Amino acid sequence: MKVGMPVVEKQPPFGSGQHGAALLVFMLLLTVSVASFLLTGVSKFNRQLASAFHNSAVLAEAKTGLIAYARLSDPDLNSQTGLNFRFLPCPDQNGDGLADSSCGSASAEGWLPWMTLGLPPLRDASGSCLRYAISAAYKPDASDPPLITALPDGDFTVNNADGIISGGVVAVLFAPGEAVAGQSRGFASNTATECGSTVILSDKNLAANYLDTLAGIDNAVLPGFITAAKVLDASSSFNDNMATILTGEL
Repeated sequence: MKVGMPVVEKQPPFGSGQHGAALLVFMLLLTVSVASFLLTGVSKFNRQLASAFHNSAVLAEAKTGLIAYARLSDPDLNSQTGLNFRFLPCPDQNGDGLADSSCGSASAEGWLPWMTLGLPPLRDASGSCLRYAISAAYKPDASDPPLITALPDGDFTVNNADGIISGGVVAVLFAPGEAVAGQSRGFASNTATECGSTVILSDKNLAANYLDTLAGIDNAVLPGFITAAKVLDASSSFNDNMATILTGEL
């Protein structure tokens, strides 16, 4: 190069700067998309995990309330002769929280009578109130009172997919979860209660619209029930969570 001649810098090809910027924007968008996808999955996992813990907690609270009720339900509360019976309350058929005054001579199912138990209206993770089934021998109007010295067996059996895992179950509690295919929980023109409807046969009160079927066993039909492992990606056709009460717990 001759002395005194101006230095000419080499310019990048036209448009290469725009291409680099576009590549950076693309990579940024890709990173954001992947992060969003991963965080969405984590968030869904956390919600499902929280739901399982919530359902277990409200079922445990309801079970504790029922056992406490049974131990204090003896009409003879004398410290020497009383507290020998283990009656349980009738289910609540309209969802107002109060146990029905009578529920027949056979086992029965309905809403958990939370107000009778002195509890708040317990709800599962889906917002549904808890369901409750009671064996005939433990009803308030049972022909023979359930004496603590010789408690009668319960009416219910609990199964899993492999067969019976418990017999003689006294009471069963359900966190019914979201409605699955074929279930309808509408009010129509009925008057709503805290959990259900004033019209007993309304869809809002019917067990079949809350309790599910698995392996040919329908939880809405007494006396056989079925439970399944609490997996986070539970089947869309079965999402019942269950707690039981045995004679030894009364």
